[in-house]
Amino acid sequence: MNEDLQQEVDRHSQEVEVKNGTIALKRHKEWMEREHNTVGVDPVFIEFLDIEGNLIDKSPNLKDSHLLYDPNQRDNVFYNGELAEKRIRQVQVPILDENGKRVGHLLVAVAREGSEVVLETLRHILFITFPVILIILFFVARFIAGRSIKPINDIIDTSNNISRDNLTERIPLPNNKDELYILSDTINQLLDRIEKTIEREKSFTSYASHEFRTPLAILKGTLEVLIRKPRQQEEYEEKVRYCVKEIDRLNHLVDELLILTRFENQKQSLNLEVVSAKALIEESLKYLSRNIEEKSIRVKTNFSSEDILFKTDTYLFSTIISNLLSNAIKYSYQNGEVNIDLFKSDSVIHCEIKDNGIGISQEDLEKIFDKFYRSTEHSDIKGFGLGLPIVKRFCLFLNIHIEVVSKLSSGTIIKLQIPQS
Repeated sequence: MNEDLQQEVDRHSQEVEVKNGTIALKRHKEWMEREHNTVGVDPVFIEFLDIEGNLIDKSPNLKDSHLLYDPNQRDNVFYNGELAEKRIRQVQVPILDENGKRVGHLLVAVAREGSEVVLETLRHILFITFPVILIILFFVARFIAGRSIKPINDIIDTSNNISRDNLTERIPLPNNKDELYILSDTINQLLDRIEKTIEREKSFTSYASHEFRTPLAILKGTLEVLIRKPRQQEEYEEKVRYCVKEIDRLNHLVDELLILTRFENQKQSLNLEVVSAKALIEESLKYLSRNIEEKSIRVKTNFSSEDILFKTDTYLFSTIISNLLSNAIKYSYQNGEVNIDLFKSDSVIHCEIKDNGIGISQEDLEKIFDKFYRSTEHSDIKGFGLGLPIVKRFCLFLNIHIEVVSKLSSGTIIKLQIPQS
């Protein structure tokens, strides 16, 4: 309304001319015939006053009424007033002569009833419809939110039902493959890993208890037999040597368990240094020389003419070679043969250990790297089933690829691919 009033002021100010201090309209007849002749929805009312506030001219739509003139009212300020009990918006502007002297006043007003009726109606509508809309939006949002968080409630319910003894439950996957679907699938994968870890822990504990119980039972039984009655010196010495042998087996089991525990975390720091592959293999053969002599094993080596050097953790690599050679000797026949090939191809070192022993069945090949796994077909050969799991874990640390090729009663070939750098 203020903008409309300002436009009217600008337009009518241009239609006024002042001559010798007298105010007159330039085109009085045309001005009288314009839109002020009729009363519109929001008519504009015009009055021209002299410096004393006396009426010079006015728009015909005012009829017998007059706009309120207040000599104390500031110029060019919009304010509310009344005209014949109608609410109006009015502004009072000075009329100046060519010297800038005030010679009269221009009063412009516009009815504000129409605008106020619109605002009043809108306010009533908002007071009624806004609370209704809020209530509707509340229930719609509650419904949509309820459907949206249903997968979260499923996650909560499933999580509450999961315990150490109940790891089989899984979270139902939502139909839409959105972020909640990814979250539910990720949690299910986590539960799968936890379940497998718990199962491995239970199996590990069960096997470890069994392996400890057997030698302890043998020791207990042997000692109980010894104290039942007096015996010859030779008999005592024989039983004691047997007990010492069982204690050595227990110590070996404890050592292997400690190795597995120590290197359970793949972030274990490595002590890397440049070593000779040939020297490490020969050192392992020297360490196992007694076992080789006891079974009269023929060891044939086929090493590259050049000394192959590479960077590795000496302890881990020596353990890998020692365990593999120990198994090759243990599962070879009396007077058997073990072949060791060592050569380099491009930037990869190849080490192959081959025996002509009892071999491994296809069914057992898939399980030989499991902790405490031992084939029932070779139960007469003593062992704990921890050597190959240690080898597998150390190969992971050193980024060594290991492959086992074997056939029952035809021997076994272990192939290692070692990165040189």
